[in-house]
Amino acid sequence: MRRFLHLVAAAAAITLTACGSDTPASIPSTNPPPPPTPAAVKSVDVSPASATLSIGETKTLAATPKDAAGAAISGRTVTWTSSAASTVKVAANGVVTGVSAGTATITATSDGVSGTAAITVNASVPVVRVASVTVTTALDTVEAYDPRTLQAIVRDSANNVLTGRVVKWTSSNPAVATLDPNTGVLLGVDRGTVTITAESETKTGTASRVIVIKYRSIAAGSMHACDVASGGFVWCWGQNGKDGRIGSATLADNAMSATPILVPNTGYTALRFTQLSSFGTHTCGVTTDDRAYCWGNNGWGQIGSTASNNPSFTPVSVSSSIAFRQVSVGSDHTCGVATDGHAYCWGHNDWREFAANAPGSSPTPVAVVADMTFSSITAGSGFTCGVATAGSAYCWGESGWGQLGDGSKISYGNTFSMAPVPVAAAGGFSAIDGANEFSCGLNASSRILCWGSNGGRLGNGGTTETSTPVQIASALQFKSVSTGNGYACGVAGDASLWCWGNNDHGQLGVASPAVATSPVRAGGALLVSEVATAGVSTGFGNHTCAISADRLTTYCFGRNEFGQLGNGSTTGATSVNSNASIVMGQKPLP
Repeated sequence: MRRFLHLVAAAAAITLTACGSDTPASIPSTNPPPPPTPAAVKSVDVSPASATLSIGETKTLAATPKDAAGAAISGRTVTWTSSAASTVKVAANGVVTGVSAGTATITATSDGVSGTAAITVNASVPVVRVASVTVTTALDTVEAYDPRTLQAIVRDSANNVLTGRVVKWTSSNPAVATLDPNTGVLLGVDRGTVTITAESETKTGTASRVIVIKYRSIAAGSMHACDVASGGFVWCWGQNGKDGRIGSATLADNAMSATPILVPNTGYTALRFTQLSSFGTHTCGVTTDDRAYCWGNNGWGQIGSTASNNPSFTPVSVSSSIAFRQVSVGSDHTCGVATDGHAYCWGHNDWREFAANAPGSSPTPVAVVADMTFSSITAGSGFTCGVATAGSAYCWGESGWGQLGDGSKISYGNTFSMAPVPVAAAGGFSAIDGANEFSCGLNASSRILCWGSNGGRLGNGGTTETSTPVQIASALQFKSVSTGNGYACGVAGDASLWCWGNNDHGQLGVASPAVATSPVRAGGALLVSEVATAGVSTGFGNHTCAISADRLTTYCFGRNEFGQLGNGSTTGATSVNSNASIVMGQKPLP
């Protein structure tokens, strides 16, 4: 046994060398390397280094252990102590609470190294906590895209109102209404109901808001109609044709939509409209930044595009230099009143619609009588009328049927006046609307007067043409008037709707008579804020659309073979549709 131990010891002393070398061979060790020595904590930073609290108020302190180089060390345990727990107490997570007036030193210790913070507690009343939050007005109706700043009332447990408290806001459905979390600004974006929550110091209050879509302007053209919805978005329906009059990219004779489609803003993503006008196969409007845009037929440059004879289904800018406050569409020309009161026209001018001999047509606005200013203007079929700033009315252009209203002899021929002629009515006008061979206006006494080709469209109980304005057969006072293809309608002061003239398709809102020479109540008990009667260029304008008195619903009645009533269906070309139907989707949610 002793001999065996000697052999083992001798073997352990043997040094191995590599073959052919005197260098000892290295044998790898199977033992792992020793772990690195942990960095020593050399300092502890406490943040904030000082703070002032009220009695009952809390604040969170943070402690950061650091090495000799000042680098933060993670994963170290920190313990907290207070030099005066009766003044300031500290929790294991570094949250300090003011207990009584005085000062205390808060110490954070890690691996035997400490840092401190000085805390002062004021001798003030204890912090009053939020006990309740109330959102003012439990239920409110808000129009989409009409920003509203919400208010929250914060109270303590004694029901006293607290001020200066932070409130955070949330919306239950951002697809219906968005809500700025800090300011409480609510912006509706679609119909529906949302729950609004206001939170302050873990207490919450809620309220419901109903978001609605309203309609601000309506226009009816040849076999189509358009309106402006909340936010300035334009929706159109009916015949699109080859000219894109409803804003659809599908251009063909029978292209149409019986339900509203959104007019595209390609290239003009910020376009928001305030006013629309249509007559035949093109539509124009004024945007919130006082610019005029048009789309549809452009055979005479009436949409303001220099690309002659090229229609556009997207809105085209009329002028980058003229700011408009109002625009009116005629059969083949368009006119507008600039913000400075001067009038401009573009498109067709063979009948001197521009109040000038030349040019024969123009895709760019031509100034109308530089020394005259207007409050409003209307473009009819081959003629134009305007209400001057002082209230006097003037018309120019085609005059064969007495549509200029100047009291002259009716020629029944191809006559015209280049110079604006005064409308032969005393007292002035607040508005005029021109149509096909006749016009109607609203005078200073809120009465409707009409002149020109009759056959019942003047509403005075007769059928004889006259170039002298005559009052319609109604003692009502009116807020507005709209003239169409052989008929007209007016909105009375009580929001009732009255129409007169041709009624072959129920466009007067009654089933009979076929012609009403005096106003008839349209749509039964329907109450409206504004009305649009369809003009004519190509095709037939025999439909009427109106916005309800509360502006929440759009109605149409009359001819509907191209879906111009917008109710999702069509009827035969000879059908009578005298009942007011709701434009698809343009009504409040049930």
